[in-house]
This record gives sequence, C-alpha cells and structure tokens, in this order.
Amino acid sequence: MLMIDPDHPVLRLSRKFAERLQSCEEIRRFRLAEEQVNRSKTVQHYIETIKRKQKELVHAKHYQKREYTRLLEQELDRLNHELESLPIVREYQQAQVDVNDLLQTIQQVIADTVSTKINVQTGGDVPSGCGSGGPCGCSRK
Repeated sequence: MLMIDPDHPVLRLSRKFAERLQSCEEIRRFRLAEEQVNRSKTVQHYIETIKRKQKELVHAKHYQKREYTRLLEQELDRLNHELESLPIVREYQQAQVDVNDLLQTIQQVIADTVSTKINVQTGGDVPSGCGSGGPCGCSRK
C-alpha cells in the first residue's frame, strides 16, 4: 500500500478545498435542514416510534406471529409515509440529494481531469485480459 505524506501538496490543497466546500450554498442548506430535523420534536417522535415498531416487528417475525407482523408492517409503512410527508423532512431529503449531486459532480470532474492525463478507471467494468493487468497477470509497459 502506498503511503502518502500528509503534507503532500495535493493533500494540502484537498483540505483547503474541503474547507471552502463547507461554505457553499448546498452544504449550508443541508446543515441547516439537518439541524432543524434534529431539533424537531415531531420528527424525533416519529423516529423513536418507528424504531420501537421495528423492534416489535423483529420479535413478531421471530415468534412467527403472522397477523401481528402484517399489522406492524402496515403501521410502519404509514409512519414512514407520514414522516416523509413532513415539509421539514422533505426539505432535508432534497438537501441531501443536492449535496450528493454536487459531490458526485466534483468526483466526476476530478476523475475526468485525471483520466485525460493517465489511464484511470472512472467506473464501469474493469478491463481484463492481455495488457490490462487482469487475470493473466500481464500489463502494458
């Protein structure tokens, strides 16, 4: 395994980039939504109730209580739907999607930029066979 010096210039730039990323609109909106969700008594009540019902469901399945299992599954579906219907939760979920999209875009830009300079896999199937360092063990030089 390659050991990289923690003071490597690329790592220093990466840390600076990560710090700057913290101030972008998508990250700020996500953190605010997360804070609101964590402070909401309604949301926390739903989460606690869902966790309790999930534990009951595990026990009901273990003891093969089919009818009670079915009722608990229906109740969990209803509770999850109600939770996800709350505006504060929808906002939080959308903020998660936005942050994820931003991070995936950044990752793709980095991968595309690096792969134009050197042969780097950016997704999809890993090549195999002659010249790829695959199962036959050979590699291009």
